[in-house]
Amino acid sequence: MVVSKNIKETILSDVVSQKLLRIPASEQEYFSVAFDLPFKIEYHENEIITMELASYWHEKITATFIALLVQLFNQKEEDFDILGSNSGVQIPKFEGGYYMPDVMVVKGNPIFKENSASIIANPHIVVEVLSPATKAFDISEKLPEYKLVESLQQVIYINPQKVNVSTFVRSENPNAWINQDYYNLEDSIVVEGSSISLSDIYRKIKFEN
Repeated sequence: MVVSKNIKETILSDVVSQKLLRIPASEQEYFSVAFDLPFKIEYHENEIITMELASYWHEKITATFIALLVQLFNQKEEDFDILGSNSGVQIPKFEGGYYMPDVMVVKGNPIFKENSASIIANPHIVVEVLSPATKAFDISEKLPEYKLVESLQQVIYINPQKVNVSTFVRSENPNAWINQDYYNLEDSIVVEGSSISLSDIYRKIKFEN
């Protein structure tokens, strides 16, 4: 497809100079290039979204948090799977929407988008490690979309520039979410009834400037 080729060329040429790149595209065009690029891209409101490569500290926090979740869920009797950022979340909208959170937890058997083994429709928890380029997009634009996913019970945002973790937990009223923000290493967040301390999340982290 010529249009998709042009989109791919535009992404590869512009991502070097733009920290957050937005390109108008159809859902079909997104999937025609999504698995043919050396970095992850997302699809939001009829636009392909891509961003600069993550920093070392961003990836260290992500890896640390995955390890903490593995430890936590190994103690649970229920079946949970923990996935990294190469798996996508399907947003239930007519025009489509596909995000790739830094960490995803699936409870029970995964439900995949039709004809896909990578896009998951039933995430239980998603985690986004923020960056200066994506912070506004991740919180202001993606969070309302995440809340549309019926299976999703918790969204966690981790700031790699300072001690700051925000959690959004679905309440007994499915349309009401409880937000809590944490700013001290002595604080702990609650995930599936178990505590994870911020001191563990930020262990050996040098904050980005």
